[in-house]
Amino acid sequence: MATVKKQFRILCFGDSLTEGYTHHGLSFTPYSLTLLEKLRTNLSLSSQYNIAIDTDGMSGDQVTGSFLGRMEDRYDHPLTKHLPYDWVVFLGGTNDLGWGKSTEEIHSAIKAVTDIPLSYSARVLIMTVPECSAKIASLDARRDELNQAIWDDSRDDVFTLDLYAKMPYHSMSKDERKEIWDDGLHFTAAGYARIGTLVAERLVEILQREAELRDGEDQDQD
Repeated sequence: MATVKKQFRILCFGDSLTEGYTHHGLSFTPYSLTLLEKLRTNLSLSSQYNIAIDTDGMSGDQVTGSFLGRMEDRYDHPLTKHLPYDWVVFLGGTNDLGWGKSTEEIHSAIKAVTDIPLSYSARVLIMTVPECSAKIASLDARRDELNQAIWDDSRDDVFTLDLYAKMPYHSMSKDERKEIWDDGLHFTAAGYARIGTLVAERLVEILQREAELRDGEDQDQD
C-alpha cells in the first residue's frame, strides 16, 4: 500500500527580491522556483511530503507599506484556511531603508507581519537584507542595525538566513558580480537561483536537526 504523503506548504513573501525582478522588470525569476526544485529532489523530504510553494512578492512594496495587509489577505484566503502554510520565508526591508525609514519602524513592521503566520502555527525563516551597489555610510549603518535586530529575534519558531553575508556585492569578484547581480539592487536569474538554493539548504538543515533531536528523544524513552 502506497504511503500517503503529508502536505508541506511554503509561502515566499516579500518585495521585488521575492518576485524575482530582473532585466529592469522585463522578466521575473523568483527564487521559489529553485527552492521548489531543490526540495523536491531531496529524497528524504520528497518521500514524506507533497511540497507546494506560493510566491507573494510585490515590487516596490515596503514592509512598512502594504506588507501587513497583504499577509492578512493571504491568511484570509479559503485555501490558506483549509491548508495553512508550514513555513513562511520572508525577505523585506530594502525599499524601506531606501526611503529612509528607521530601523526600529522597519523591524517592528517585520514582527507585526510575521506574527500572523506564527499565530497560525507556521514557522518563519527571515532573511537578512542584502547590500547593494550604493555605498553610503548612513544606509550601511541602518542596514547593519536592521540585520542585527533580525538576528536577535527571539520569538519561538523564527529562524534566520544571513543573505547579507551569503550574497555580497562589494566583496564579490567582478565576474561573479556580473553573473549574480543585475542592476546593483536586484539579482539575475542565476542570482535568484542561488538564493533558492540557500533557502533550501537552510530549511533542510533545520528539518534534519529537528528529526535528529526527535530520534534522540525516542531512544532516550526506549
